[in-house]
Amino acid sequence: MDVVQSILNGKANVDAEEIVHMLSMLKDEYRNKRNVVEIPSSNLIFVGDLHGELDSVFQVQRLFSKYKTHSFIFLGDYGDRGPAQIETVNTVMALALSEPERVLLLRGNHESDEVAQRYGFYTEVTRQYSFELYNKYLEMFQVLPMAAISPGFIFACHGGIPENVTSVQDIQKCNRMDSNFPDDIIFQIAWNDPKDADFRFAANSRGMNVRSFGRLAFEEFTRNLDVQLMVRAHEVFPEGVRTFFDGRLYSVFSATYRGLASPKVLRVGSNLQTEVIPLM
Repeated sequence: MDVVQSILNGKANVDAEEIVHMLSMLKDEYRNKRNVVEIPSSNLIFVGDLHGELDSVFQVQRLFSKYKTHSFIFLGDYGDRGPAQIETVNTVMALALSEPERVLLLRGNHESDEVAQRYGFYTEVTRQYSFELYNKYLEMFQVLPMAAISPGFIFACHGGIPENVTSVQDIQKCNRMDSNFPDDIIFQIAWNDPKDADFRFAANSRGMNVRSFGRLAFEEFTRNLDVQLMVRAHEVFPEGVRTFFDGRLYSVFSATYRGLASPKVLRVGSNLQTEVIPLM
């Protein structure tokens, strides 16, 4: 665990053997978790897309020390696009390993081989280290759970509501253990987007298999899964957090995205009281 503490203390240049050791520990921690992991109903801080922005992670670390009674749910998209992709992924891993009972890492659409090869993480890892290490990261990505739930209260994931799901068990029985997302339900949890209109599902400009979900799908899904609030990430909004469906869905973005967004996290206290916290 020395490497974990050294990274949390600011060490940026980590050798391949140390990274492999962390990846192995994290795989052991997550491989037996289910697709949907149960979380507490309050004292939660949700972290949205980070996209290789180490400054955002450092601010999350500050909150991690401040809110010692809170659990932190990371909603995915740790690398790709940003200036410090490897360092960001490594620091998030270190946080998860330092206090696994307080930190949960979920899988975003960028935690896949197809996307990482297009948007930078593959290039950074193979340039600085090796193709073999990149594959080790992929092995870690594929064991990350897809969603989190607090029965009666909250559902959280990276993207959104998938089609053809009427219960948590419909998600639990899917196979997420792949470097990409061959399962339609797993794919849509990572990729789908909300639209504040009265429809169920519609086409999405992100791609042929991606859906937008509307109010009717949201109301049906939250009723079937017995939750009141949904938290997700995946979309860049200038204000960092945007609400949908009369404030029952929060979309969180925690990176600046080259100056396009004001990064935020979302705190959920008792009785589903919410607080938007700037990362500044």
